[in-house]
Amino acid sequence: MERLSHSPYLSGLWEQLGEPTESLEALTSLTQSAASAEDLQNLKNRFALRWAIDNFSGNIDFDALGKFQSRFADATIEAALRLAWKDTAKRFKLKSEYPKGLFVLGLGKLGGDDLNFSSDIDLIGFYDSAVLPVPENMGQNFVVNHCLKGLTQILFPRNAPQHIWRVDWRLRPESSGTGLALSTSKAEKFYFFRALPWHRLALMKARIVAGDKEVGDTFIESLAPFIWRQNLDFRALDDLAELKTRINTEHPGLAQERRAVAPITEDASGFNLKLGAGGIREIEFLANARQLVWGGKQAELQTTNTRQALQELAALNHLSQKEADTLCAHYATLRQIENAVQMRLNEQTHKIPNSEEDQAALLALLDYASFSDLNEEIFDIRCFVNERFKKLFEAETTSPTTPLATYQTELSTVGKGIAESWLSGFDDHGLPQSLKGRYRGLGKRLLNRVILSIADTNMALIRVDAFLRSISRSAQYFDLLERHEGLLDTLITPLLHSPHMTSILEQSPHIIDVFLTPRQSLEENAQTVLAEPDYGLRLDRLRRFVNEHIFAYYHGFMEKSDSLQQLQKNLTALAQTTLETSITIVKDELELDQINMMVLGLGKMGTSTMAPKSDLDLVFIFTDETDSELASQVVRRLRTTLTTPLKEGIAYELDMRLRPSGRSGPPGVKFSSFETHHLTRAHTWEHIALAHARVVAGNEALGRDVSDLCRRILTKPRDETQFLQDARIMWQRIDEQRIIETPHDHFNAKLRPGGLMQAQYIQACRKVLGQPSYPQLEEAIKFWQYQQVWERLLGLKLESFERVADRFKIGVFKEKGESLSPIEYADRSEVHAASVLRAMDDLFNGIPPPKNDDSQAVLWQST
Repeated sequence: MERLSHSPYLSGLWEQLGEPTESLEALTSLTQSAASAEDLQNLKNRFALRWAIDNFSGNIDFDALGKFQSRFADATIEAALRLAWKDTAKRFKLKSEYPKGLFVLGLGKLGGDDLNFSSDIDLIGFYDSAVLPVPENMGQNFVVNHCLKGLTQILFPRNAPQHIWRVDWRLRPESSGTGLALSTSKAEKFYFFRALPWHRLALMKARIVAGDKEVGDTFIESLAPFIWRQNLDFRALDDLAELKTRINTEHPGLAQERRAVAPITEDASGFNLKLGAGGIREIEFLANARQLVWGGKQAELQTTNTRQALQELAALNHLSQKEADTLCAHYATLRQIENAVQMRLNEQTHKIPNSEEDQAALLALLDYASFSDLNEEIFDIRCFVNERFKKLFEAETTSPTTPLATYQTELSTVGKGIAESWLSGFDDHGLPQSLKGRYRGLGKRLLNRVILSIADTNMALIRVDAFLRSISRSAQYFDLLERHEGLLDTLITPLLHSPHMTSILEQSPHIIDVFLTPRQSLEENAQTVLAEPDYGLRLDRLRRFVNEHIFAYYHGFMEKSDSLQQLQKNLTALAQTTLETSITIVKDELELDQINMMVLGLGKMGTSTMAPKSDLDLVFIFTDETDSELASQVVRRLRTTLTTPLKEGIAYELDMRLRPSGRSGPPGVKFSSFETHHLTRAHTWEHIALAHARVVAGNEALGRDVSDLCRRILTKPRDETQFLQDARIMWQRIDEQRIIETPHDHFNAKLRPGGLMQAQYIQACRKVLGQPSYPQLEEAIKFWQYQQVWERLLGLKLESFERVADRFKIGVFKEKGESLSPIEYADRSEVHAASVLRAMDDLFNGIPPPKNDDSQAVLWQST
């Protein structure tokens, strides 16, 4: 072909080999039968020529060409490993024909399925000591390193005129002091405890390219928490900016750019396509930075390919689609130019040539009419890319210190000290010296908000400052707040007004980043919990999942006027999704194909009216065929999964006292036992609890059977006199032990005379008796439920209405959308309590007070 003649390397291959008859796929497959390094070199020559011809023809698109190149590299590395191991096994008298437990990671463009024409390949080798077929007393590391040195010699022979690939092992852990491979156990310790930011960046593009893929995949999965952080890590932007600055100031390939008056000129001569301003690396960093920030929360971003990452970022609204498309197009253009630059002499170079002769050859390979056309296109690309790079990575100029005297606020000595610390950039909060003064603007904005938020500014300063000092890795947290000013209100409101939300923040301070993440369904978010195979990490992520969503739902109710019904719906759905996810965790941990169990929800879970701080009232019912010990084991594991306190607290409190036989019964009950108990041994109070029962998780077929049974139990004719006598005994016991006389201008929605507990008790009793509920009773329940939410969110139980902060009064003192004064709201409280008490009198009308509190099994009417 005409264009081949402008590349001495390619035209030499054409003369030597002629036009290859095999396709790229066929040449890749032939590596499996390669018996020597010479065979692999011959295949590489034929592949390079075929690849160039396909590139010039335009019949294969850019992404496919990169993938073909990468997959051929994988195949040749695998073949080289096989040959090197054969030699190693012979030397050390090993019987294994394949190095199980040994694997090689490809990084950079190889890892990203985006290898260019004459790239080096960035490799790291690891081995699992327990699997490797080398006795430990032989020196596993020594043997493995011998093998990988042999692999390197096959791919990149010293002093040879040709090579298959240039091999670079420098991205391995502690490369200056270790061999070519490291055991997986030592590698995990290094990455989690001693790695630098660039190690994390390198592993973003890691994939298994040769060796034991199963062991390698397990290793990569174990590093996921190191690579993909669950918190939004905006420190990654600074880390990448610092890395790029070092490249700009130290890399020899950018010497010409450093000498220039401006980094970007209209003359592309000498431009480093890979590292120069507005070049390939800046596009990669634009994608990589956002991946590092968001990838732990959004698994779609955990891709090794740059152009795919840009498109995923657009799909998740981290970039506009237009910007992503433009960056993808510019990336492809720069890479195609880079390929042409390398094709000429098969050199690992990234620079646009300076000589006219070389430029003419480049134009011919690219099929450009003139160098001015190429100059113009590269200039436009560089300006577009570099402008966006600077916008993302260059920090704002440090704000000057604002004098405290400008604030007309009376502060105590402690308050003044805190305010001055904030205004100086939190300089006494343990931040690194390199960040001194960086957060002055943040301190000023934070102080302004606190002063405007509450009358007691001194108390507010102390609370917020105590929280900021208590969090770990505070520089990362300050970065999060600095870059997203709207989060300040999200943080301040709970710290100043909601003890419950504050406790969640103290357990999971980074959950405020949930407001920056594009909303996904509960089921999609739950998948991030299950995406982690490790049991302990799953429990951590489960708690984070619950805390994030609870906090967001509370915020929606308090700040965005979400309705009571919406909050109840959200909290109930969250509890059900958490329960289903927990069942999956237990199933996987016990290595079960399925668990033949369903979960019956009672109380607020049963009525789908979950509220802040609600626990889960549950009964676990198994099929009769289930082994009893297994059933008990499953429930114990579920209790552990939900209730074991970890760093971020628990998922939910679990109450199983309403199961048959209460605390003395087995934690999991079989269906027939559940049926027999409720039809022959159950007491009235158990059926009152069952009135609000609902299947909430587990085996659907069993769930239908249990639902049918519950309906049968509740509709079966019973002795109404016994029922009402037992119900009255039960309520008298509750009244004596739990109900508190409370003024109507004080909060106590649940446990006051005529309050929520009494109203729902009457509601359940009427349902068991087949009686319709009073409209006044339903209205009272809604009133008390609404009050209970605010009571729990603001920590106001038994407190006077006067304690409600001014900013919440419109929201708290409301019924049916009507805003009320505190006095009017107290009057409504009295009216609703009275209607509940009347309903109680009506229910027990004619039933004499109990002489004792003895309770017998339910008496059924004979039919």
